[in-house]
Amino acid sequence: MFYNKKNNNNFLINTCALLIHAAKIDENFTNKERKIIRDALVEMGASEENIDEIIKQAEIKEKDS
Repeated sequence: MFYNKKNNNNFLINTCALLIHAAKIDENFTNKERKIIRDALVEMGASEENIDEIIKQAEIKEKDS
C-alpha cells in the first residue's frame, strides 16, 4: 500500500471513530476510555500535534454513523 500522510490520517480517524463507537456501547464513555483511545492512536503513529484534530474528526464521524 502506498503510504502518505492523508491516507494515514484517514486510517487514524476511521479507527478512532470505531474505538469511540465501541466505548459508547454501554452509554458511559469515560475519560479513562478516552485516554486509552488516545494512547492507541499514538502507538499507531498519530503525532501529538495532530491527535486532538484526529479525535475531533473521529467524534464527528462516529456521531454521524
